[in-house]
Formats: sequence, C-alpha cells, structure tokens
Amino acid sequence: MEGLWTAEFGSSTGVFSGGVVVLQDGRVMGGDGGYFYLGEYTLNGNALRASIEVQPFIENYQSVFRTANRKLTLDLVGSLQDRDHAMAQGTPRGMPHMAFGVKLTKRA
Repeated sequence: MEGLWTAEFGSSTGVFSGGVVVLQDGRVMGGDGGYFYLGEYTLNGNALRASIEVQPFIENYQSVFRTANRKLTLDLVGSLQDRDHAMAQGTPRGMPHMAFGVKLTKRA
C-alpha cells in the first residue's frame, strides 16, 4: 500500500471532491483544496482500516459533510482491490448519520 495515491471521495450530503494521500509505514498524510489529513492505517491481507484526522487550513472552506472550520476524524473500513486500487467507507466520529466513501488509485 505504501506510496502516493489519489483519492476521490464523497459523502451522503451529495458533495464530492478529491485529494492526494501518501501511505507510508502505517501513516496517512495528505490533503485537498482546503483540508490536510493525518492518520493511521492497517492492512491485514486485503482488509483496510484507517483513522484519519481532517483539519481545515483555509477558513470557511466547506467539507464534503457541509461543515466549515471544523476538525473531523474519519473511521474507514475497506479493501485493497488490487495493487493499485482500494475502496473504503465510513463515517466521521460524532456524525453517525453521515456516510463517506473513497476510491483510491495508486500513482507512484
């Protein structure tokens, strides 16, 4: 799983976006146009789990959950489809009514 990945993601609010993530030694680092991501992941066989803090760096930038100026923690469960593709779903902590999905594509 280690490397540079692009992320296409969306939420149950109907908002979609994209960003980049680097997966290295169990760590997740990345970002998009208004948020940066820091977290951890595990891969057990093809089973993927991640916990990622999503923090704004541009004031009033709206997240895919239609929030602004709010740090979120995402808990994700998914799978490695092949060596260059993964899918995961989850929710932000404290917002169980919201769903989140991400498609990852390895680029380097």
